[in-house]
Amino acid sequence: MSVLLKLAPEDQMTIEDFLAFTETRPDDERWELIEGVPVLNAAPANIHQVVTGNILALLLRHKAEHSASWLPTLGIGTRVPVSANSLPQPDVYVSEGPANWDHVTNDALVIFEVLSRSNRKADQVWRRKVYASVPNCLHYVTVALKTATVAVYDRATKWKAREATGLDTSINLAALSVTLPLADVYRYTPVGQS
Repeated sequence: MSVLLKLAPEDQMTIEDFLAFTETRPDDERWELIEGVPVLNAAPANIHQVVTGNILALLLRHKAEHSASWLPTLGIGTRVPVSANSLPQPDVYVSEGPANWDHVTNDALVIFEVLSRSNRKADQVWRRKVYASVPNCLHYVTVALKTATVAVYDRATKWKAREATGLDTSINLAALSVTLPLADVYRYTPVGQS
């Protein structure tokens, strides 16, 4: 996603308008509302989906083994209080509550973005800012695709980045009592085989 244009408030689509709009779109389209602008995301690359699946599988396994109360899922539209007319969709998020029928959440203990070519620096800065406004979000995690590099931004450190690089490193997510080895995050990818 590289569209971050600013429309006048009266020209911005609201979340309600956006949800009505997406109801008319095919299920295989992935739309986000960014500052009142509906954005159709390109289909993700295979490696992106493998890494996303690895993260989800690692978290689900930990949940099952430790009877954790939180629930990891593939991302859905996430309300971000700092931008009332935005509904970004992370790749994976971890909620405090159980699964439900909603298409939108405002509950995200941890948010994961697997970066792709379309994630420009401005987009990454914007997402860090808006996800930090989710009241219960304690970690925002970005995962690079070309190298084994994961950055974790923590509420406890005022969103200062801590980075893990290399397949022999891990990231710790205190909010979940989880440690994710990068070798497992990148398993089955060219990065994980290097």
